[in-house]
Amino acid sequence: MSPYLAWFDEIPDEELAHAAGGKGASLCRMSRAGLPVPKGFIVRSEMFNAFMEANGLWDYVFEKLDTIDFSSDASLISVAAEIRERIISSPVPQEMAEDIIRFYSQIGDSRQPVAVRSSGTAEDLDDASFAGQQETFLFVIGNDDVVKYIKECWASLYNDRAIFYRREKHFDERNISIAVVVQCMVSAQKAGVMFTSNPITNDYDTVVLEAAWGLGEAIVSGIVTPDNLWINKHTGEVTTEYISEKETMVVRLNERGGTKEIPVPEDQREAPVLTDDERNQLVTLANRIEAFYKKPEDIEWAIVDGQVYLLQSRPITTMK
Repeated sequence: MSPYLAWFDEIPDEELAHAAGGKGASLCRMSRAGLPVPKGFIVRSEMFNAFMEANGLWDYVFEKLDTIDFSSDASLISVAAEIRERIISSPVPQEMAEDIIRFYSQIGDSRQPVAVRSSGTAEDLDDASFAGQQETFLFVIGNDDVVKYIKECWASLYNDRAIFYRREKHFDERNISIAVVVQCMVSAQKAGVMFTSNPITNDYDTVVLEAAWGLGEAIVSGIVTPDNLWINKHTGEVTTEYISEKETMVVRLNERGGTKEIPVPEDQREAPVLTDDERNQLVTLANRIEAFYKKPEDIEWAIVDGQVYLLQSRPITTMK
């Protein structure tokens, strides 16, 4: 057992918020609840803190943050870049790196693609929608790259958007940390987001589905307009359906990892992404998740060969 790493089902509830961050805590809870979450582990925030201590970085970071002129975008961007560069150029202590590699080897073989996602300890709080402030790296393959991109996630705690956001929300920088999720990569044939209640109309009886071909990053990054369905969560009736023209999809780049954008095949561009069975699976999961969390959730999902996987869930902060 490592003091710094844990499988999704190993972290006690009382430790989740500070050890796993918002994204990680949600995956841990869903995994323990028996929901279809791909296998993965948490690089606990304690490892980030120990890495910073080992490299003498805390004083440097806090001194740099104190020099930012928040009335100047140039000042914020420049200082943030300097902090990230210092973190990225600092070595991960050997014992920590060996621990990471040991856990990675238990996910699959040495070429198992994983998603490496940051999970800030201030992320996805009910009263402060903090999503997207840190980084996600997809189809990461091999020991060296897994360690490298974990460090990139740590550094992303200090991107300019995240620093500015924390200042606006009055977070204390000395109480901020970051965990990292390392999770089996799902080579999605179709993916999207799902709102267990409708945040547009404040309707608690409607599930909203957005779906596109390939990886969900096509939707998250805004390069494609997804299909949009509103479904009565009690009857399964589709009350609103918009099937978009989907020209671009995001897929795996090659055997070495990474992603790329490609054209959607002509016969799929104006076709509905979801089958009736997949749609019904998603609505069933939406109801299970909302019952589990006892509040509306915003969920990222992926489908491979008709099987739905849940990649992330966070509270919907705009419901009244």
